[in-house]
Parts: sequence; C-alpha cells; structure tokens
Amino acid sequence: MIARVIRAMTQNQTSEHDRLFRKACELIKGEIQLHGQPALSEPSWLLTRRLTRAIGLFKRVLEINPDNWSAMWLVGKVYQRFRNTQEALSWFDRSSRINPSQPDVLREASICSMEIGRNDVAIAFALRAAQLDPSDSGLHANLALAYLLAGRVIDAQTTINQVLVGDPSDSISQSIQSIVQHFVSSGRVPPTTTPGLLNYWHKNLKYPA
Repeated sequence: MIARVIRAMTQNQTSEHDRLFRKACELIKGEIQLHGQPALSEPSWLLTRRLTRAIGLFKRVLEINPDNWSAMWLVGKVYQRFRNTQEALSWFDRSSRINPSQPDVLREASICSMEIGRNDVAIAFALRAAQLDPSDSGLHANLALAYLLAGRVIDAQTTINQVLVGDPSDSISQSIQSIVQHFVSSGRVPPTTTPGLLNYWHKNLKYPA
C-alpha cells in the first residue's frame, strides 16, 4: 500500500511520488525479509543490481516527500538483505523518528542493534515496541533477548517468563527462555551480539527446537 504523504504536494508531485514508490515496491517484491518468514539467501549479482535500483527509486520518493517513513523502512529492509546492518539501522532509526508509533519499525531497529552489539539502543527500541503493542509476544521476547545481550540476565529472565505465561506454546519464546536460563544457572556472561550468541549456543549446547 502506498504511504500517503504528510506534506502538501502538487498533483504532479503526488503522481510522481506514487509512481516511483510503486515501481520500487515492484522491484523488491518477495525479496526482503519479512517478520515470521523463512530467511532469505544472499542476493545474486543480478538481484543486487535490482535491489540497488529500488533504493535509488525510494530515495527519489524521499526527495519529493521527506516524511515518507514507509520508504525509509523499505530502504532499511533492502540494506538488511545486503547484510549491511549498520546502514539498515540508520534507515530504521530515521523511519521511527517520522513514525514513532509503528512497532514493526522499532522491531527491526532493535534487531539490527543487537546484531552489532548496540544493546542499550536495542533495549530502547524493543521496549518502545512492546509498550506500543502489549499483546504481541514476539515484541516482548525480542526485549528479553536485548536484555540478555546487554548482560541484564535477570531482566531477561523476568521478561521471557512473563511472555510464556501469556503464550506458553510459543516456540521462539521457549528457545529464548532456555538460553536465558542457561546463563542464569551457569553465571556465565552472555555474548553481546546475536551472531555471537548463536555461535556460543551451537558450540556449547544443543540449540533448543
């Protein structure tokens, strides 16, 4: 869906804005990682060119309408597909400043922050997202993971236990609870990034199903 503009634009500007946005969305359709979907592989050379072209179109959209938070979010998603986490985070952050009430933007910002070890930032994003949508167990599980990577193990334990009280069958939350409980019981200091945590878990323990 095309994000409606916030700033006043001429009819020609609006038409061009919407045309560019549609074209960029066509180029990235099915090629960005969406929440809850299987992971995507690294893009081929040809797909990289296509996605790069989409970024250029989104940036032209933003020249017309600098308040289009959806375009910023989608640019972030493309950089996320490129495995350029720092650049993706900068775009998610920009998007959240335009629309601070969108939990999905905050979720992506927190995920990127955890990947590069900016865990105080990750907690801030994750906490805001969880407060915006208290019924979303995934947002609260994400907050628990941010606490864990920041070394706040007891906060992580409290948060993930609360998630499972509300949704005891959630497999992702169960996995996070197992990971958190390991660090509570062992007294070990958790890794500070999600890649580091996954490497630790695969190397030292059987990853929970």
